[in-house]
Amino acid sequence: MVTTRAARREDADALGGVHVATWRSAYVGLLPQGLLDGLSAEGSAARWRRLLPCSPPLVCLVAVDRTDRPTGFAFAGPHRDDAEPGTAELYSLYVHPDHSGAGAGTALLEQTRDLLRAAGFTRARLWVLTTNHHARDFYERRGWTADVGTRVETRDGAELHETRLTVDLASPRT
Repeated sequence: MVTTRAARREDADALGGVHVATWRSAYVGLLPQGLLDGLSAEGSAARWRRLLPCSPPLVCLVAVDRTDRPTGFAFAGPHRDDAEPGTAELYSLYVHPDHSGAGAGTALLEQTRDLLRAAGFTRARLWVLTTNHHARDFYERRGWTADVGTRVETRDGAELHETRLTVDLASPRT
Protein backbone atom coordinates (compact mmCIF):
# COMPACT_ATOMS: atom_id res chain seq x y z
CA MET A 1 0.00 0.00 0.00
CA VAL A 2 1.44 3.35 -1.08
CA THR A 3 0.63 6.47 0.91
CA THR A 4 0.23 9.82 -0.83
CA ARG A 5 -0.36 13.25 0.64
CA ALA A 6 -0.14 16.91 -0.25
CA ALA A 7 3.43 18.13 -0.59
CA ARG A 8 4.60 20.45 2.17
CA ARG A 9 7.29 23.11 2.22
CA GLU A 10 9.50 20.93 4.44
CA ASP A 11 9.49 18.29 1.65
CA ALA A 12 11.48 20.57 -0.69
CA ASP A 13 14.93 19.07 -0.03
CA ALA A 14 13.68 15.50 -0.46
CA LEU A 15 11.83 16.46 -3.65
CA GLY A 16 14.98 18.03 -5.07
CA GLY A 17 16.80 14.76 -4.44
CA VAL A 18 14.02 12.67 -5.99
CA HIS A 19 13.96 14.91 -9.05
CA VAL A 20 17.70 14.70 -9.72
CA ALA A 21 18.02 10.97 -8.96
CA THR A 22 15.08 10.17 -11.21
CA TRP A 23 16.29 12.23 -14.14
CA ARG A 24 19.81 10.78 -13.87
CA SER A 25 18.35 7.27 -13.93
CA ALA A 26 15.45 7.58 -16.37
CA TYR A 27 17.01 9.84 -19.00
CA VAL A 28 20.43 8.24 -19.53
CA GLY A 29 20.82 8.06 -23.31
CA LEU A 30 17.68 10.16 -23.84
CA LEU A 31 19.00 13.54 -22.67
CA PRO A 32 22.46 15.01 -23.11
CA GLN A 33 24.79 13.69 -20.40
CA GLY A 34 25.99 17.24 -19.69
CA LEU A 35 22.42 18.24 -18.84
CA LEU A 36 22.07 15.30 -16.44
CA ASP A 37 25.47 15.94 -14.86
CA GLY A 38 24.57 19.60 -14.35
CA LEU A 39 21.40 18.91 -12.39
CA SER A 40 21.42 20.17 -8.83
CA ALA A 41 19.29 18.78 -6.02
CA GLU A 42 19.77 22.10 -4.23
CA GLY A 43 18.51 24.05 -7.25
CA SER A 44 15.49 21.80 -7.60
CA ALA A 45 14.78 22.07 -3.86
CA ALA A 46 14.90 25.86 -4.12
CA ARG A 47 12.23 25.75 -6.85
CA TRP A 48 10.06 23.51 -4.66
CA ARG A 49 10.47 25.89 -1.70
CA ARG A 50 9.12 28.73 -3.86
CA LEU A 51 6.19 26.59 -5.03
CA LEU A 52 5.10 24.87 -1.82
CA PRO A 53 2.57 24.67 -0.43
CA CYS A 54 0.53 24.51 -3.63
CA SER A 55 -2.76 26.31 -3.85
CA PRO A 56 -5.62 25.18 -6.10
CA PRO A 57 -5.86 24.76 -8.97
CA LEU A 58 -2.30 23.37 -8.63
CA VAL A 59 -1.89 19.81 -7.40
CA CYS A 60 1.36 18.89 -5.61
CA LEU A 61 1.37 15.36 -4.22
CA VAL A 62 4.07 13.17 -2.76
CA ALA A 63 4.31 9.43 -2.25
CA VAL A 64 5.96 8.74 1.09
CA ASP A 65 7.75 5.86 2.76
CA ARG A 66 7.02 4.52 6.26
CA THR A 67 8.95 7.44 7.78
CA ASP A 68 6.87 10.00 5.81
CA ARG A 69 9.86 10.84 3.59
CA PRO A 70 8.89 11.62 -0.04
CA THR A 71 9.83 8.94 -2.54
CA GLY A 72 8.02 10.43 -5.53
CA PHE A 73 5.91 13.37 -6.60
CA ALA A 74 3.27 14.55 -9.03
CA PHE A 75 2.72 18.16 -10.03
CA ALA A 76 -0.27 19.26 -12.13
CA GLY A 77 -2.54 22.19 -12.82
CA PRO A 78 -4.06 24.24 -15.63
CA HIS A 79 -2.67 23.52 -19.08
CA ARG A 80 0.15 25.91 -19.98
CA ASP A 81 -0.51 25.92 -23.73
CA ASP A 82 -3.54 27.12 -25.64
CA ALA A 83 -5.85 24.28 -24.73
CA GLU A 84 -9.61 23.96 -24.58
CA PRO A 85 -11.25 25.15 -21.35
CA GLY A 86 -11.30 22.40 -18.75
CA THR A 87 -7.91 21.01 -19.78
CA ALA A 88 -5.31 20.29 -17.11
CA GLU A 89 -1.67 19.35 -17.52
CA LEU A 90 0.40 16.83 -15.63
CA TYR A 91 3.63 18.82 -15.45
CA SER A 92 5.70 16.08 -13.84
CA LEU A 93 5.48 12.70 -12.16
CA TYR A 94 8.65 11.08 -10.85
CA VAL A 95 9.45 8.25 -8.44
CA HIS A 96 12.94 7.77 -7.00
CA PRO A 97 14.65 4.83 -8.75
CA ASP A 98 15.02 3.02 -5.41
CA HIS A 99 11.21 2.95 -5.12
CA SER A 100 10.32 2.34 -8.76
CA GLY A 101 7.88 -0.49 -9.43
CA ALA A 102 6.30 -0.43 -5.96
CA GLY A 103 3.11 1.34 -7.05
CA ALA A 104 3.98 4.92 -6.11
CA GLY A 105 3.69 6.19 -9.68
CA THR A 106 0.26 4.65 -10.15
CA ALA A 107 -0.94 5.95 -6.77
CA LEU A 108 0.29 9.47 -7.56
CA LEU A 109 -1.27 9.40 -11.03
CA GLU A 110 -4.64 8.16 -9.78
CA GLN A 111 -4.80 10.67 -6.91
CA THR A 112 -3.79 13.50 -9.25
CA ARG A 113 -6.54 12.52 -11.71
CA ASP A 114 -9.08 12.49 -8.89
CA LEU A 115 -8.02 15.93 -7.64
CA LEU A 116 -8.02 17.45 -11.13
CA ARG A 117 -11.50 16.04 -11.80
CA ALA A 118 -12.74 17.38 -8.44
CA ALA A 119 -11.34 20.81 -9.42
CA GLY A 120 -13.55 20.80 -12.52
CA PHE A 121 -11.09 19.70 -15.19
CA THR A 122 -12.51 17.33 -17.82
CA ARG A 123 -9.31 16.19 -19.52
CA ALA A 124 -5.59 16.21 -18.86
CA ARG A 125 -2.52 16.25 -21.04
CA LEU A 126 1.17 15.65 -20.53
CA TRP A 127 4.34 15.84 -22.59
CA VAL A 128 6.74 12.89 -22.71
CA LEU A 129 9.94 12.34 -24.64
CA THR A 130 8.93 10.44 -27.75
CA THR A 131 11.81 7.99 -27.19
CA ASN A 132 10.96 7.41 -23.50
CA HIS A 133 9.14 4.13 -24.14
CA HIS A 134 9.10 3.18 -20.46
CA ALA A 135 7.16 6.33 -19.49
CA ARG A 136 4.89 6.17 -22.53
CA ASP A 137 4.00 2.54 -21.72
CA PHE A 138 3.30 3.50 -18.09
CA TYR A 139 0.82 6.20 -19.08
CA GLU A 140 -0.76 4.29 -21.96
CA ARG A 141 -1.46 1.29 -19.71
CA ARG A 142 -3.40 3.72 -17.51
CA GLY A 143 -5.63 5.13 -20.25
CA TRP A 144 -3.57 7.99 -21.68
CA THR A 145 -3.36 8.12 -25.48
CA ALA A 146 -1.11 9.95 -27.90
CA ASP A 147 -2.90 12.72 -29.75
CA VAL A 148 -1.70 14.89 -32.62
CA GLY A 149 0.47 17.09 -30.38
CA THR A 150 4.21 17.02 -30.87
CA ARG A 151 6.91 19.55 -30.11
CA VAL A 152 10.66 19.93 -30.18
CA GLU A 153 12.59 21.62 -27.38
CA THR A 154 16.30 22.35 -27.42
CA ARG A 155 18.41 21.69 -24.32
CA ASP A 156 22.19 21.72 -24.20
CA GLY A 157 22.18 21.87 -27.99
CA ALA A 158 20.15 18.68 -28.38
CA GLU A 159 16.71 18.52 -29.95
CA LEU A 160 14.24 16.77 -27.68
CA HIS A 161 11.19 15.42 -29.47
CA GLU A 162 8.10 15.16 -27.30
CA THR A 163 4.70 13.56 -27.77
CA ARG A 164 1.54 14.77 -26.07
CA LEU A 165 -0.67 12.24 -24.29
CA THR A 166 -4.26 12.95 -23.26
CA VAL A 167 -6.76 11.34 -20.92
CA ASP A 168 -10.46 11.97 -20.37
CA LEU A 169 -10.78 12.57 -16.63
CA ALA A 170 -14.36 11.30 -16.62
CA SER A 171 -13.33 7.92 -18.00
CA PRO A 172 -12.71 5.09 -15.55
CA ARG A 173 -9.13 4.50 -14.49
CA THR A 174 -7.48 1.42 -15.92
